[in-house]
Amino acid sequence: MVKLNKSTQYALYAIVELSSQPDAVLSVAHIAKKYSISDHHVAKVLQQLVRSGLIRSIRGTNGGFQIATDPKKVTMLDVVNIFEPQHSATDCPLVGAINSCDLQPECGIGVVLNEIQAQAIYTLKSVSIATLVSPKRIA
Repeated sequence: MVKLNKSTQYALYAIVELSSQPDAVLSVAHIAKKYSISDHHVAKVLQQLVRSGLIRSIRGTNGGFQIATDPKKVTMLDVVNIFEPQHSATDCPLVGAINSCDLQPECGIGVVLNEIQAQAIYTLKSVSIATLVSPKRIA
């Protein structure tokens, strides 16, 4: 049910790639090619990640991007919050703002969907980027 916009997806790909090679300086082209994304989209996402402080930009001939924070301390939610619009807990997920819903007192659907949203946020908050880089497999 959780659907992330393209920028969020690309940001997660990029931060996982940068975290998997923390000492390397990776180019836009490297990330774009690996995940079959246009250079333009990757560059836009990387600039937002730089502004957030999660990655850093390295200038020069061998320049590119590098992870700036410990992937163990960065969660999926940290990345998602940069790119996804924030909704109030009182917003009706069916129609938007709670004030625009005439059925609110009688309708329990929005309550259930908000609970699902809260669980999704909890899960995103509990998964670090380091876990995405090297997930532990249960054999």
